[in-house]
Amino acid sequence: MKLNLKKYLLYSSVFAIFSEAFFFHFIIDWKLLYFIIFINYFVILSHNSIKVNKYFTYLLFLILLHAVLSYTFIQIPFNYFISQLLGIAVVGIYFYNLIKILDLDTVIKTYLNFSFVVVILGYLLFFIGYNPFSHFDGDPRLMSILKEPAHYVVVIIPACYYFLKNKNYLKFFITFISILISTSSLGIIGCSLMFVLPYLNLKKFLVFLALLPVFFFLFVQTYNNFEPFKLRVDDTYESLKSIKSGKFKEETNWSSYALISNLYVLNKNISDHPLGSGIGSHFYMYNVTYSKSMRAPQYLIDQDLDKSNAPDANSLFTRMASELGIFGIVIIIFGIYYMKYVFTSNHLLFSQGIVIYLILKLIRDGHYFPPEFYFFIWIMFFEIKRFKNLPSKN
Repeated sequence: MKLNLKKYLLYSSVFAIFSEAFFFHFIIDWKLLYFIIFINYFVILSHNSIKVNKYFTYLLFLILLHAVLSYTFIQIPFNYFISQLLGIAVVGIYFYNLIKILDLDTVIKTYLNFSFVVVILGYLLFFIGYNPFSHFDGDPRLMSILKEPAHYVVVIIPACYYFLKNKNYLKFFITFISILISTSSLGIIGCSLMFVLPYLNLKKFLVFLALLPVFFFLFVQTYNNFEPFKLRVDDTYESLKSIKSGKFKEETNWSSYALISNLYVLNKNISDHPLGSGIGSHFYMYNVTYSKSMRAPQYLIDQDLDKSNAPDANSLFTRMASELGIFGIVIIIFGIYYMKYVFTSNHLLFSQGIVIYLILKLIRDGHYFPPEFYFFIWIMFFEIKRFKNLPSKN
């Protein structure tokens, strides 16, 4: 493949992972990502045959088999899983082939350069007080060219971690501050993980367990003697009861409702279908089966926001557990356990940042094929593969 075509594939594909805000709606959302992938498939095919990773093929087959059996048993229309499986296959296979034919270090370097440009654009849009890409009109928070701060955080966090571990402190500081300015709770979690995950081990975990009684004592004392903290704990407890009842108070805020209403559907769905209801089915179970037993705050119903996070379950963990049942939970636990492998060597620094990204994805955003997801997944795959082939491992 000629060098200029490789550069086109590289730059267009890396730009695509920041392109979620570039779309128009006609019947469905037509995203710029889809057009880039569609065109680039032909570019790849003109010089290479499309390859499919065998493990990815096995995964697609198992998901398909599980969906067909689950949908048939529960009687869910097949279009719910077909669209999801098609999206996973098309986007996943594309990024596998892209990174396979390009130099891995060049791909990572290009992502880091694009990320820093996006960070600088974020500051510019933040300081002028106007962002045409924002999902919410008039939202003053820093989110650069992404639709909302949480999405900005998850796409940028691997770069921020990499700058830190490579001692590029100027870029790290600029990126880190932008995440804090975004005021995203997900950003606070991600920043904390950057300083905690690399140093976790069994010994420190046992120390943490030994200190639990001390933490519990401090919690009880604070709860009994600090009224604002007591009110916050009581409010959280009341909200969590909605996971079982499905009934929400009028003062429940939108973000809490989005989280807890989907956990309510997960609780009901996994109780009724322990093996899961099939990929893509969470929205159907929410909208058709379980919404009748929920009571949303009236102000959200009036604004037509009572089901706004149902399609993606507000969280990848919630969606996988709901749709794949105990299989999904086992996959998540195994994945988290395996993730510790990448912290064993400085050869895997970028993959360590991807681990933080994946944890944040489990907490928030249940889309199976957002622009950046398989880009990061296959980089981690090839970086680990390269590390295993090194003559000596550090």
